[in-house]
Amino acid sequence: MRILLTLLKIVAVSAPLTWLWIVWGRDAYGELFQVLALPIYGLLGLTEIVPTGARDRFINYLPFLILMLITPRLSWRRRLGGTVAGFVVIFLVHVVFVYVATQVQADDRGLTADGFIRIVPANALSDSVPFVLWVVIARDFVWESVGRVFSPSGAPRAGDEAAGTASDSRD
Repeated sequence: MRILLTLLKIVAVSAPLTWLWIVWGRDAYGELFQVLALPIYGLLGLTEIVPTGARDRFINYLPFLILMLITPRLSWRRRLGGTVAGFVVIFLVHVVFVYVATQVQADDRGLTADGFIRIVPANALSDSVPFVLWVVIARDFVWESVGRVFSPSGAPRAGDEAAGTASDSRD
């Protein structure tokens, strides 16, 4: 029953956020990205951005935000501070990803084997960052959950629950 409630919570949060992203957020973030990223690219000598397919990667804000919203026992301070810090890190990863994608497109005049070798790690970094950030921010919950999965009885060990709660309340 608890798993079903968790799944319903995930759907209840992710469905409207995904709809909002598709209808409004994708274009709004694309415009904001260009305003914020162009000065950074200017410092790197890049005069124009060609993020054609790269913009599809920008959706990785959603899994991060959804995880931050649904993770139990995160203090509001950690939840809000972690979300803001995570958004900044994700933005910086987008800057790097679009830079790499633009360089690959300019250098290779299309996606060649060399360009593919350069763009795949950038894709992997961009796609994994939201989850890595969530693990770092929600580490107490993640460790407790991992401990439950790998403990023989499936229950938290003595003191684990108290330790997780105590560390969350320090935030």
